[in-house]
Amino acid sequence: MRTIFINTTPQILSNTTPKRVRWTAEFTPTSIVAGNTGHIFIGRGFIPNAVVGDPNQGDVLNAGSSIEEKKNYKEDSLPYKGVIWVVADAANQQITFDEQLEGE
Repeated sequence: MRTIFINTTPQILSNTTPKRVRWTAEFTPTSIVAGNTGHIFIGRGFIPNAVVGDPNQGDVLNAGSSIEEKKNYKEDSLPYKGVIWVVADAANQQITFDEQLEGE
């Protein structure tokens, strides 16, 4: 897992990865990083908007929450294999990110 700091400018969390079989992002809890008081927005194939309730917000993570997608069977369309974008509504929000590729 790698630690990544997410800011208020959208950034790519992971580029298109055709062999991706699992990915997970965990927003480090405030008990570990006191400054993680914002929200992180995740967009699959689009740049998310950092406004709660916006139709283009994507998935929202609060401190201590996580998201994971994994391939459960051979023909499964999960996980998403395209570009994964992130943006935060507060500066320097810390997450951990990991992805697994076929054959790993």
